Amino acid sequence: MKATVIAARLATIVAAYPMAAHSAWAQSSAGAGYPSTVGQICSLGTAAVGQAGSVICRDISTGAITQSIALGDTVQGQGVTGGTLSRNGDSVLVTNEAGAAYLFEVSGGALTGLVTLETDGASSLSGALGARGAYVVTAKQLLFFPAGSARASSSQPLLKGDGSAAQVTLADGNAYVSEKGGTLEVFPLAPDGNLKSGGSPVAGIPAGTIVGITGIDGLVVAPVAHLATNANQSVIPVASGAETVQLVETKEVAACWTANDDDEVCVTNPGSMTISCGRFGPGGFRSYTSAAANPVGETILDLDMKSNLVGVLGVHGGVPVLQLYARSDDTGDFLSFIKEIPVGTAVATGALLLPRAR
Repeated sequence: MKATVIAARLATIVAAYPMAAHSAWAQSSAGAGYPSTVGQICSLGTAAVGQAGSVICRDISTGAITQSIALGDTVQGQGVTGGTLSRNGDSVLVTNEAGAAYLFEVSGGALTGLVTLETDGASSLSGALGARGAYVVTAKQLLFFPAGSARASSSQPLLKGDGSAAQVTLADGNAYVSEKGGTLEVFPLAPDGNLKSGGSPVAGIPAGTIVGITGIDGLVVAPVAHLATNANQSVIPVASGAETVQLVETKEVAACWTANDDDEVCVTNPGSMTISCGRFGPGGFRSYTSAAANPVGETILDLDMKSNLVGVLGVHGGVPVLQLYARSDDTGDFLSFIKEIPVGTAVATGALLLPRAR
């Protein structure tokens, strides 16, 4: 199918929605359709790459640590992969760990019931959770762990397997893997969740660097952060199965990480220090606002979206921070800055929104 190109640009972004609201947009559930700020935001923090990491969660309202769970040694630094922390229902998967991945259950907002997923000594780089179990990407393979099992029941080699694997996501009976070396790969799944066959490249993806990807409405959104033809140019492909069905143009630089919730998809662009957001429907994006927010800091990285909140991992003042934004039907794709919370470690990967710890 020929890719459909759309370019939804708003020229008067600052005038239409001033982001100078970096004041404290309240610690309450404000009106105008905004969400409550009650909850937690988490990241995997460590003193340095290669040292032991901990899942650190902080209260969104107060910034206080609500839980800190020590795990194994980390293997990747900030900005290298996506999907360090992923969730589905009451389950949370933690990757970016040497020789394993870790699965938790969420009970009353607390991460409980730790299970170590055995990767046969390979380091986990990214993960995704589906109804049938967990998918873990290593440098060379995609592994599937059925629900209730700590051992993989199927695996498939990545097409490149050069250590540049960035993220795995699920959509419409397929698992997708991005490798920064320039491929988006699709792996068909059996009804029981097992990997049915080897992967194949998604056709129509422009050559370039792909980091973060996300699955929504049976489609996968896979921003190309740096086109091979122009490292300062990005594009946002949307794929169905092994075929690209939409290409969204953007003037932002380094479209690297993406996440979704409900019918909204957001993308962080560290090269231009913007967050893009768009409404999604059958066939792909129905709108796309390239600069829905203008974060402050040195860079922005992975993100999570839940219940009209957007949580973004960034670096500000030389330290990892978690930035909170609100989105509302009343303001379209634009985001309103809520607050910034330091992670409290020298290095951090991943962002995860959780309910309030009780």
